[in-house]
Amino acid sequence: MKTNENLQKDVQEALKYEQLLHAAEIGVTVHDGIVTLTGTVDNYIKKAEAENA
Repeated sequence: MKTNENLQKDVQEALKYEQLLHAAEIGVTVHDGIVTLTGTVDNYIKKAEAENA
């Protein structure tokens, strides 16, 4: 099982490769293996991209 830190790093890396997103504008926190994304995006498509990264 991945640590919270490893999981956070993996999600941040995945967000970097999403062409529609600016990863720096999306915060990633992990607590007890649950990932929470924070920030704002322009539209639903970008929201879905972030959630699926």
